[in-house]
Amino acid sequence: MSLRQENSVKIPPVNKNETKLYLLSRLDELARTHGFTYNNATIRNQKTRWGSCSGQNNISLNMQLMNLPKQLIDYVILHELVHTIVKNHSPLFWETLNSYAINAKHQNKELKKYILK
Repeated sequence: MSLRQENSVKIPPVNKNETKLYLLSRLDELARTHGFTYNNATIRNQKTRWGSCSGQNNISLNMQLMNLPKQLIDYVILHELVHTIVKNHSPLFWETLNSYAINAKHQNKELKKYILK
């Protein structure tokens, strides 16, 4: 999931250890709740993406997610989990994501208000 820089809010640094514990725990919880599986998960300080999912279902989450509202953290995690079953951003992807993250397109717009530096 890429970032855009218009109408943006700069976000401050976070504690890496606390962030890793929280994000990995939340990823596991949402995956279990919704029946998703993934291969491996990493937390990184990425400069251009909130998260990603590889073709091998390895999920990477940006530690700066911790500065976002909890609903957007969950949205990004669910976005990447849906990529474990739909590998693109087709209408099927958005329809599937919408079944897990209510009003996904609106949440995607909200997410674009934040940038990484």
